[in-house]
Amino acid sequence: MPVDTELRGHTLLITLNRPEKMNALNQEMMEGLERVWQRVREDDDIWVAILTGAGDRAFCSGRDLFAGTQGSWEYHRERLARGEPVEPRRLQYTPEGVWKPVIAAINGYALAGGFALALACDIRIAADTARIGSMAVKRNLLAGGQIVRLTRYIAFGKALELLLLGDHISAQEAERIGLVNAVVPQAELLDTAFAWAERICRNGPLAVRATKEVAYRALELPFREALRLEGEFYNKMLETEDVVEGHRAFQERREPVWKLR
Repeated sequence: MPVDTELRGHTLLITLNRPEKMNALNQEMMEGLERVWQRVREDDDIWVAILTGAGDRAFCSGRDLFAGTQGSWEYHRERLARGEPVEPRRLQYTPEGVWKPVIAAINGYALAGGFALALACDIRIAADTARIGSMAVKRNLLAGGQIVRLTRYIAFGKALELLLLGDHISAQEAERIGLVNAVVPQAELLDTAFAWAERICRNGPLAVRATKEVAYRALELPFREALRLEGEFYNKMLETEDVVEGHRAFQERREPVWKLR
Protein backbone atom coordinates (compact mmCIF):
# COMPACT_ATOMS: atom_id res chain seq x y z
CA MET A 1 0.00 0.00 0.00
CA PRO A 2 1.30 3.50 -0.77
CA VAL A 3 0.07 4.71 2.64
CA ASP A 4 0.52 2.35 5.59
CA THR A 5 -0.95 2.83 9.06
CA GLU A 6 -0.25 1.28 12.45
CA LEU A 7 -2.07 2.15 15.67
CA ARG A 8 0.10 1.99 18.80
CA GLY A 9 -1.96 2.84 21.84
CA HIS A 10 -3.62 6.13 20.96
CA THR A 11 -1.00 7.13 18.36
CA LEU A 12 -1.48 6.37 14.66
CA LEU A 13 1.73 5.98 12.65
CA ILE A 14 1.18 6.95 9.00
CA THR A 15 3.92 5.95 6.56
CA LEU A 16 4.24 7.15 2.98
CA ASN A 17 5.39 3.94 1.34
CA ARG A 18 6.98 4.53 -2.06
CA PRO A 19 10.65 4.55 -1.06
CA GLU A 20 11.77 3.61 -4.58
CA LYS A 21 10.21 6.92 -5.76
CA MET A 22 11.40 8.90 -2.71
CA ASN A 23 7.81 8.71 -1.44
CA ALA A 24 6.61 11.01 -4.22
CA LEU A 25 2.87 11.62 -4.24
CA ASN A 26 0.85 9.86 -6.91
CA GLN A 27 -2.94 9.77 -7.22
CA GLU A 28 -3.30 6.60 -5.15
CA MET A 29 -1.18 8.03 -2.34
CA MET A 30 -3.09 11.33 -2.21
CA GLU A 31 -6.41 9.52 -2.09
CA GLY A 32 -5.01 7.22 0.59
CA LEU A 33 -3.97 10.22 2.67
CA GLU A 34 -7.45 11.72 2.34
CA ARG A 35 -8.94 8.51 3.77
CA VAL A 36 -6.39 8.39 6.57
CA TRP A 37 -7.05 11.97 7.67
CA GLN A 38 -10.77 11.25 7.69
CA ARG A 39 -10.08 8.25 9.92
CA VAL A 40 -8.01 10.41 12.26
CA ARG A 41 -10.88 12.90 12.51
CA GLU A 42 -13.51 10.26 13.27
CA ASP A 43 -11.74 7.55 15.32
CA ASP A 44 -11.93 8.28 19.05
CA ASP A 45 -9.10 5.82 19.71
CA ILE A 46 -6.68 8.06 17.78
CA TRP A 47 -5.42 10.99 19.86
CA VAL A 48 -2.20 11.81 17.98
CA ALA A 49 -0.87 11.00 14.50
CA ILE A 50 2.72 10.69 13.30
CA LEU A 51 3.48 11.10 9.59
CA THR A 52 6.74 9.79 8.14
CA GLY A 53 8.22 8.30 4.98
CA ALA A 54 9.46 4.79 4.31
CA GLY A 55 13.22 4.32 4.02
CA ASP A 56 15.91 6.78 5.02
CA ARG A 57 16.18 8.92 1.86
CA ALA A 58 12.94 10.88 1.78
CA PHE A 59 10.00 11.98 3.87
CA CYS A 60 8.25 13.02 0.66
CA SER A 61 9.80 14.53 -2.46
CA GLY A 62 6.57 16.14 -3.66
CA ARG A 63 4.29 15.10 -6.47
CA ASP A 64 5.35 12.32 -8.80
CA LEU A 65 5.89 14.35 -11.97
CA PHE A 66 5.71 11.22 -14.12
CA ALA A 67 2.49 9.81 -12.66
CA GLY A 68 0.01 12.19 -14.29
CA THR A 69 -1.80 13.00 -11.05
CA GLN A 70 -4.99 15.06 -11.08
CA GLY A 71 -3.21 17.66 -8.99
CA SER A 72 -0.35 18.11 -11.46
CA TRP A 73 0.36 21.41 -13.14
CA GLU A 74 -0.39 19.85 -16.54
CA TYR A 75 -3.82 18.77 -15.34
CA HIS A 76 -4.60 22.22 -13.95
CA ARG A 77 -3.26 23.93 -17.08
CA GLU A 78 -5.53 21.83 -19.30
CA ARG A 79 -8.56 22.60 -17.14
CA LEU A 80 -7.85 26.33 -17.22
CA ALA A 81 -7.52 26.18 -21.01
CA ARG A 82 -11.01 24.65 -21.16
CA GLY A 83 -12.37 27.38 -18.90
CA GLU A 84 -12.97 24.92 -16.05
CA PRO A 85 -12.34 25.84 -12.40
CA VAL A 86 -9.23 24.49 -10.75
CA GLU A 87 -9.68 23.00 -7.30
CA PRO A 88 -6.30 21.83 -6.01
CA ARG A 89 -6.38 18.69 -3.85
CA ARG A 90 -3.66 19.98 -1.57
CA LEU A 91 -6.01 20.63 1.36
CA GLN A 92 -7.46 17.12 1.04
CA TYR A 93 -4.19 15.22 1.31
CA THR A 94 -2.88 17.38 4.16
CA PRO A 95 -4.26 17.26 7.73
CA GLU A 96 -6.24 20.46 7.19
CA GLY A 97 -9.10 20.61 9.69
CA VAL A 98 -7.74 17.71 11.76
CA TRP A 99 -7.82 19.02 15.33
CA LYS A 100 -5.84 16.14 16.78
CA PRO A 101 -2.08 16.81 16.89
CA VAL A 102 -0.05 15.62 13.90
CA ILE A 103 3.72 15.15 14.21
CA ALA A 104 5.89 15.08 11.09
CA ALA A 105 8.84 12.71 11.54
CA ILE A 106 10.98 14.01 8.68
CA ASN A 107 13.31 11.14 7.83
CA GLY A 108 14.91 12.60 4.70
CA TYR A 109 14.13 15.01 1.89
CA ALA A 110 10.93 17.03 2.37
CA LEU A 111 10.67 18.98 -0.86
CA ALA A 112 7.97 20.81 -2.83
CA GLY A 113 4.65 19.11 -2.05
CA GLY A 114 6.43 17.10 0.63
CA PHE A 115 7.51 20.38 2.21
CA ALA A 116 3.87 21.52 2.10
CA LEU A 117 2.84 18.29 3.78
CA ALA A 118 5.37 18.79 6.57
CA LEU A 119 4.28 22.41 7.04
CA ALA A 120 0.68 21.26 7.45
CA CYS A 121 1.70 19.18 10.48
CA ASP A 122 1.77 20.74 13.94
CA ILE A 123 5.15 19.55 15.20
CA ARG A 124 8.14 18.76 13.00
CA ILE A 125 10.95 16.50 14.19
CA ALA A 126 13.74 15.95 11.67
CA ALA A 127 16.47 13.38 11.26
CA ASP A 128 19.92 14.95 11.22
CA THR A 129 20.25 13.92 7.56
CA ALA A 130 17.00 15.55 6.42
CA ARG A 131 16.82 18.41 3.95
CA ILE A 132 13.81 20.67 3.65
CA GLY A 133 12.62 23.27 1.18
CA SER A 134 10.46 24.58 -1.63
CA MET A 135 11.54 24.21 -5.25
CA ALA A 136 8.47 25.61 -7.00
CA VAL A 137 10.03 28.77 -8.43
CA LYS A 138 12.70 26.69 -10.16
CA ARG A 139 9.87 25.33 -12.35
CA ASN A 140 8.01 28.66 -12.61
CA LEU A 141 5.28 27.37 -10.28
CA LEU A 142 3.67 28.89 -7.22
CA ALA A 143 4.58 27.09 -3.99
CA GLY A 144 1.04 26.02 -3.12
CA GLY A 145 0.51 25.11 0.51
CA GLN A 146 3.87 26.66 1.43
CA ILE A 147 3.78 30.44 1.02
CA VAL A 148 1.03 31.28 3.49
CA ARG A 149 2.14 28.81 6.16
CA LEU A 150 5.86 29.49 5.92
CA THR A 151 5.48 33.28 6.18
CA ARG A 152 3.45 32.77 9.36
CA TYR A 153 5.66 30.16 10.96
CA ILE A 154 9.09 31.79 10.69
CA ALA A 155 10.51 35.29 10.22
CA PHE A 156 9.04 36.86 7.08
CA GLY A 157 12.37 37.68 5.47
CA LYS A 158 13.74 34.19 6.08
CA ALA A 159 10.55 32.66 4.66
CA LEU A 160 10.91 34.73 1.50
CA GLU A 161 14.55 33.71 1.23
CA LEU A 162 13.58 30.04 1.17
CA LEU A 163 10.68 30.59 -1.21
CA LEU A 164 12.43 32.90 -3.68
CA LEU A 165 15.75 31.07 -3.85
CA GLY A 166 14.00 27.72 -4.16
CA ASP A 167 16.80 25.98 -2.27
CA HIS A 168 16.57 23.30 0.39
CA ILE A 169 18.25 23.63 3.77
CA SER A 170 19.69 21.22 6.31
CA ALA A 171 17.74 19.97 9.30
CA GLN A 172 20.10 21.89 11.56
CA GLU A 173 19.41 25.18 9.77
CA ALA A 174 15.68 24.43 9.83
CA GLU A 175 15.85 24.01 13.60
CA ARG A 176 17.86 27.22 13.98
CA ILE A 177 15.20 29.29 12.23
CA GLY A 178 12.33 27.60 14.06
CA LEU A 179 11.04 25.58 11.12
CA VAL A 180 11.50 22.24 12.90
CA ASN A 181 11.13 21.62 16.62
CA ALA A 182 13.99 19.17 17.07
CA VAL A 183 16.75 17.38 15.18
CA VAL A 184 17.76 13.87 16.22
CA PRO A 185 19.91 11.06 14.78
CA GLN A 186 18.15 9.13 12.01
CA ALA A 187 18.01 5.96 14.11
CA GLU A 188 16.22 7.79 16.94
CA LEU A 189 13.64 9.64 14.85
CA LEU A 190 10.57 7.46 15.30
CA ASP A 191 11.33 6.73 18.95
CA THR A 192 11.54 10.47 19.57
CA ALA A 193 8.29 11.13 17.70
CA PHE A 194 6.50 8.44 19.68
CA ALA A 195 7.92 9.81 22.93
CA TRP A 196 6.51 13.25 22.12
CA ALA A 197 3.18 11.68 21.11
CA GLU A 198 3.03 9.77 24.39
CA ARG A 199 3.59 12.97 26.35
CA ILE A 200 0.72 14.60 24.46
CA CYS A 201 -1.51 11.58 25.10
CA ARG A 202 -1.05 11.96 28.85
CA ASN A 203 -2.81 15.32 28.64
CA GLY A 204 -6.55 15.79 28.41
CA PRO A 205 -7.43 14.91 24.79
CA LEU A 206 -10.36 17.32 24.63
CA ALA A 207 -8.19 20.18 25.88
CA VAL A 208 -5.40 19.24 23.46
CA ARG A 209 -7.78 19.32 20.48
CA ALA A 210 -9.41 22.55 21.62
CA THR A 211 -5.99 24.17 22.09
CA LYS A 212 -4.97 23.27 18.55
CA GLU A 213 -8.25 24.43 17.06
CA VAL A 214 -8.15 27.78 18.86
CA ALA A 215 -4.51 28.33 17.88
CA TYR A 216 -5.20 27.81 14.18
CA ARG A 217 -8.56 29.56 14.01
CA ALA A 218 -7.15 32.55 15.89
CA LEU A 219 -4.66 33.11 13.06
CA GLU A 220 -7.57 34.20 10.88
CA LEU A 221 -9.16 36.55 13.44
CA PRO A 222 -8.51 40.04 14.78
CA PHE A 223 -6.98 40.03 18.27
CA ARG A 224 -10.17 40.76 20.25
CA GLU A 225 -12.19 38.20 18.31
CA ALA A 226 -9.46 35.63 18.88
CA LEU A 227 -9.63 36.30 22.63
CA ARG A 228 -13.40 35.78 22.56
CA LEU A 229 -12.92 32.49 20.72
CA GLU A 230 -10.40 31.40 23.36
CA GLY A 231 -12.93 32.29 26.07
CA GLU A 232 -15.66 30.27 24.38
CA PHE A 233 -13.49 27.17 24.26
CA TYR A 234 -12.37 27.74 27.86
CA ASN A 235 -16.00 27.67 28.97
CA LYS A 236 -16.63 24.50 26.94
CA MET A 237 -13.81 22.75 28.77
CA LEU A 238 -15.35 23.70 32.13
CA GLU A 239 -18.47 21.75 31.16
CA THR A 240 -16.62 18.47 30.52
CA GLU A 241 -16.29 15.49 32.84
CA ASP A 242 -12.60 15.33 32.01
CA VAL A 243 -11.88 18.70 33.65
CA VAL A 244 -13.23 17.26 36.90
CA GLU A 245 -11.17 14.09 36.42
CA GLY A 246 -8.03 16.10 35.68
CA HIS A 247 -8.25 18.08 38.92
CA ARG A 248 -9.27 15.03 40.94
CA ALA A 249 -6.32 13.01 39.61
CA PHE A 250 -3.96 15.87 40.47
CA GLN A 251 -5.28 16.02 44.04
CA GLU A 252 -5.08 12.24 44.43
CA ARG A 253 -1.60 12.11 42.87
CA ARG A 254 -2.51 9.58 40.18
CA GLU A 255 -2.71 9.44 36.40
CA PRO A 256 -6.05 10.71 35.06
CA VAL A 257 -8.44 8.39 33.23
CA TRP A 258 -9.78 10.42 30.33
CA LYS A 259 -13.30 9.69 29.09
CA LEU A 260 -13.44 12.17 26.20
CA ARG A 261 -16.57 13.76 27.57
